[in-house]
Amino acid sequence: MSQRDFNDVPRSDGVFTGSLDQETFRALLFSSFLHQQSQLRASQREGERLAAIAATRRAVAEATDLRAALNLIVQRALDTTGATGAAIAIGSLGEMTCWAMSGPTAPPLGAYLPVDSGLSGECVRTRRSLRCDDTESDPRVNREACARLGGVGSMLLVPLLRRNNARGILEVFSTRPHAFDDSDEQVLELLAVIASMALADFAENEATARVARSAATGVRPASIPVPPV
Repeated sequence: MSQRDFNDVPRSDGVFTGSLDQETFRALLFSSFLHQQSQLRASQREGERLAAIAATRRAVAEATDLRAALNLIVQRALDTTGATGAAIAIGSLGEMTCWAMSGPTAPPLGAYLPVDSGLSGECVRTRRSLRCDDTESDPRVNREACARLGGVGSMLLVPLLRRNNARGILEVFSTRPHAFDDSDEQVLELLAVIASMALADFAENEATARVARSAATGVRPASIPVPPV
């Protein structure tokens, strides 16, 4: 086989050498190597994220306090997405308040979350994940609220569903536009499932405790206040 014939044979890695000079051929090999390394790093990152989510699920299952469980989840959301703020709001269609937060651009604990308009309202009404890549150009965004949070440039919201109703929202914020991608959305949805399970477990345990208290005190269960889950 002549040198020209050898140069015309496609490589097993998909790079067709043709009659390329050595400099170009080396550049293509180096580009292919960088691409493979990038894919490997992405795979490792996803593996680390899944391991972190599994660890969060175990920690939440062991938590005896709802706020402590939710705090674990927002901290994990902050760490895994690279956000500058993360929060969980709980309530109903009429009103939600912040129960857990982490990061400088998260709303403070107890802050009211408007659900009659904006991205939060749309997330609750549609019961679907929503992503805003640029708060400056998205008409759904309350820009005044973004400014109060320290200049939020992008955000990602996932509903906490129970019996097909949105009982809360898990959201992350970033001061940078286009900070979140599809992978971040998938991670946040997994964390939202963990949060929803924590809410359901708490509601079930609290209902049992209310019945026990009513039997001991004679107070009707419906008159004992519980958090809005």
